[in-house]
Amino acid sequence: MELENFKELWNKDTGHGSPEISLEKQKEIHSPLEMLKVNMQTEFWLMIITLPLLLTGVPLASADSNIKTISIFVTILTVAVIIYFYSRFLKLYKLLGKNSINTNYDLFNLRTQLLISKEIYISYYIAYIPLGFLLSLIKINFHFDREYNLAIFGISLLITLLLIAFIIKYWIYYMYGRYIDDVVRLVDELNGIEVSPKPEKKMTWFECSQRFFMNKMGIKGNILNTIIWFVSMYFLIILLLTVVLLIIIIVGAKFDFLDIGSLQRALNKLN
Repeated sequence: MELENFKELWNKDTGHGSPEISLEKQKEIHSPLEMLKVNMQTEFWLMIITLPLLLTGVPLASADSNIKTISIFVTILTVAVIIYFYSRFLKLYKLLGKNSINTNYDLFNLRTQLLISKEIYISYYIAYIPLGFLLSLIKINFHFDREYNLAIFGISLLITLLLIAFIIKYWIYYMYGRYIDDVVRLVDELNGIEVSPKPEKKMTWFECSQRFFMNKMGIKGNILNTIIWFVSMYFLIILLLTVVLLIIIIVGAKFDFLDIGSLQRALNKLN
């Protein structure tokens, strides 16, 4: 279906003249584009701040030379993935900075680049699943034969998967997905492609606080709102996982499924 839409857009723009887009429609498209740019700036600086925290999870100071070598490899691989993604990120940001969207070709190109970038963004976070798997193995020194190592490995991997699932489902949508959908919808409407009506959704807490801060502080309010929610959700996820683990440990110890002493010794070996 997307391929047919692309063909129709392309055919409309291969005539003798490029149709001009009205100034009103250009302004309508610029609104979500500006929000995309602001959110891209916000995420970039959040990445700069949180990157050291991400790399602290890699045991580079391990006494085991093999573990240290693998840790260095994982760190280099992680940085390489980040550099590749943010090079594409920068390319898209520059594209959004251009004001030339007054022809159908410009709109077609913008629509295509946004949809491609969305898929690359999702792939970027999915790429962390094998890296998380490898880091989970490093945490237990690749030994499953020791008591509770399998549980520690599983919990570490589960935390990684839950964080990535949360990012893909909510972070991508609220930061980029909804604005990309708005642009795609506007471009399709301008080219006479039938689009389904935009579903009416109740505003979420994130959107309510975003509107409040933007009314008070403008674009800076949007950045502040994003940072507050990012930090809050980070600590909330850690808190929820900690509570769940404590409940499992308490219930397991009560019914003799877990030996607290052995578990403590296994955790001490990770430090």
